[in-house]
Amino acid sequence: MSGGGQLSVTGYLSYQHGLYADLALKGKSIRIRYPQGVSSAADINLQLQGPQNNLLLSGNVMITRFTVSPELDLVGLATQTAKSQPIAPANAPSNHVRLDVRIQSSPQLNFQNAYAKLAGDVDLRLRGTLATPSLLGRISITEGSATIAGTRYELQRGEITFTNPVRIQPTIDLNATAHVEDYDITLGLHGSVDQMSVTYRSDPPLPEADVVALLALGRTQDQQRLYTRQQEQLATNPATDALLGGALNATVSSRVQKLFGAGSVKVDPNYLGVLGNSTTRITVEEQLGRNLTLTYATDVDTTAQQLLQAEIAINRHVSLLVARDESGVFSMVVKATRRFR
Repeated sequence: MSGGGQLSVTGYLSYQHGLYADLALKGKSIRIRYPQGVSSAADINLQLQGPQNNLLLSGNVMITRFTVSPELDLVGLATQTAKSQPIAPANAPSNHVRLDVRIQSSPQLNFQNAYAKLAGDVDLRLRGTLATPSLLGRISITEGSATIAGTRYELQRGEITFTNPVRIQPTIDLNATAHVEDYDITLGLHGSVDQMSVTYRSDPPLPEADVVALLALGRTQDQQRLYTRQQEQLATNPATDALLGGALNATVSSRVQKLFGAGSVKVDPNYLGVLGNSTTRITVEEQLGRNLTLTYATDVDTTAQQLLQAEIAINRHVSLLVARDESGVFSMVVKATRRFR
């Protein structure tokens, strides 16, 4: 038993002018742990064959489950990935083990934790040597969603490709959408980990600086300037309030997700109410199944201004939005999304 699964080794080792190996490794539901809180379960069928100075590890690995700890440090992981691989001494045993392993996933591999839900497939080939491995192939993400700093993002397209034949170097091509205030924002990530390009687009159109302000602060630059003037008149510090809002979001959302395993809570101490007054606003969002999202928002100063909203995803491109806004007005909106290349 290894990693919670059964592992069997068959074959032989012989010695004549050096070692010679012919070993077969088979495993079912073997759990593999990586650094930074990442783990997976896989079925393996590998073979190690050849003399000790020219061994070949070949076969197949089928990933059946993939998990990520909520405490994963994405920045640290990206930095570690971007670093060059250490060079082993020429006489190191790892230089004499060649790799030819195909890594695939079970059909429509699903991944979910407190922050994100993803579905996709993996088709990679591990080449090179044990000392200097390389990956070729791609990871395709067919659908998914994630909640970051209280904002929910829906994945439109995602692909991670590996084309460098001498090292492990992922290239990311990802597009996600988010609805903030009355704007539909499309966020794009393109390029390698160490040379990432970020693109922003909004509907209705906004300057890029306003899109960034919406994602970071929940308001456009004009709204931020209005709020800043109000805070200066009240002799308060808007920068301090922004930091306070970020700390509240991180702390409250983390506690709620650890308690209930889902949902998000966003606390905005700098919200501009419908009458232009500054107030504190709490927004709670809960995903019920794959097709229904409920949102509740209220101002702490008054119980009269409350937002109730339900979004029903009919399919990947069409959704029905039913809402009762802060003024007590009921509305029903059909949203259709199409991408033109």
